[in-house]
Amino acid sequence: MKSILGHKITQLITGIFLLLGVYIIMYPPEIAFFRKTSEFAVQVMFGMLFLSFIFLVFNQTRLMFISMLGCGLLAFYLKTASNTDMILPAQNNLPKIKVAHFNLSSFEKYDETFKELIENSDFDVISFQEYTPDWDLYIAQRLMPEYKHAHRMVRADLFGMGIYSRKPIKNIETFYYKEIPNVNITVNTGIQDVHIISSYIAPVSIQSRELTTEDHLTNLADYIGELKNATVILGDFNQVYWTSDITEFRDKTQLNNSRRDVSIREQKPYDHIFYSSLLECVKFWELDDRKQNHVGISATFQTKTSVSNPAILRTIGQTEKQ
Repeated sequence: MKSILGHKITQLITGIFLLLGVYIIMYPPEIAFFRKTSEFAVQVMFGMLFLSFIFLVFNQTRLMFISMLGCGLLAFYLKTASNTDMILPAQNNLPKIKVAHFNLSSFEKYDETFKELIENSDFDVISFQEYTPDWDLYIAQRLMPEYKHAHRMVRADLFGMGIYSRKPIKNIETFYYKEIPNVNITVNTGIQDVHIISSYIAPVSIQSRELTTEDHLTNLADYIGELKNATVILGDFNQVYWTSDITEFRDKTQLNNSRRDVSIREQKPYDHIFYSSLLECVKFWELDDRKQNHVGISATFQTKTSVSNPAILRTIGQTEKQ
């Protein structure tokens, strides 16, 4: 191998292919195969790191540096798409809101995991998707005593939703992309109103020219752009958070990502929680069942203690500037 890689032309071709692979992962063409391949960015990043050690063993300095460069570019790319805070914000004394999201297809019907994660939880708001008739009565009976406020859209297809809240729901608004509902509930944390939006992006397998992720995210971005209060949007987006669709959506809405990182051993994250700059994410969890299978996500938010936050201005007796 050393003799093969010792040729400058071989090194040049190998280096070009390595950098081209990194480029395609970061900026995949609008082809289904390449878009699916980009989901393996974490694995490719560690693969490039491993290759750099291989090249070091065979004394291929140029290729080693190219591999390390590719690894570094992918690491930077993934970090900019995740939560960019180097450390979690310090918790303040203002009220917190803890939200959770589950896709009910992750559970076996009425299993013990559901009881452990849901019935004994301290979530303030729980979002369920793929909320079907066979789940509705079961969940309502168990959650209603603690979660007295709920909005349920029971459907036999993928797009049923149920939102349960310990806090009173001040307002409920349902808006649609094609026939797919998005639900916005407004709750008050004790210091400010927070919009909590549950959205389900259709899987690629059922999309068409008239039903696309890009158009649905544009619909969401336009809607969120009109909101004035703090906003949290959660749900199954059916793609990883570093795709161009998600990053463009976050650029338009100026929403932050709750996730700080992703493990090479975990399944690719398709469910997400994004939040506006009037909030801070002080904790994020991946929720697993007893077999360590991913079943949901949760995050805790607090009001951001910034003088530009209208909620903070109201607490010190100043009126919000119009």
